[in-house]
Amino acid sequence: MNAFRHRLASALRDAATAIERGAPYEWGHVGRCNVGHVVQRLARMTDREIFAAFERTLDQWREHAETYFDAAVGDEPLATTEAPSDVCSTSRASIESIYRLFHAAGFDAEDIGHLEFLSDPEVLARIPPERRSQLRRNNPADVALYMRTLAQMLEPA
Repeated sequence: MNAFRHRLASALRDAATAIERGAPYEWGHVGRCNVGHVVQRLARMTDREIFAAFERTLDQWREHAETYFDAAVGDEPLATTEAPSDVCSTSRASIESIYRLFHAAGFDAEDIGHLEFLSDPEVLARIPPERRSQLRRNNPADVALYMRTLAQMLEPA
């Protein structure tokens, strides 16, 4: 198995546990939302560092990934996001490096959007229908269930 895929699956499980245990969660905050919690574990960044990396571009993760993901994982640098504010002062992790971590695990911009909105049809198909029909993107219990289900898909037994 791809080591990065394993790392992403672990980050998903750890994020789910943290959310269940009451870690600060805000769907509208890039560092404390669904994707933000995974990035905290995947890139070893704090919610504040993630927010700082997004300083000039406070889009939703889905919108940001649609705009910048392909450039981040390609051969060309992210010319439009290479300002000093796009690199976290403490961790030195950039938006580009975050997207490269996702890419190394087999994720693309669409997958990031699905994680933000809990909308991947393959993940949803594995959630019991009675839960799936009630799933809300900003409900911590639903987010944790989705993350654990996705982690299981990434690391089948």
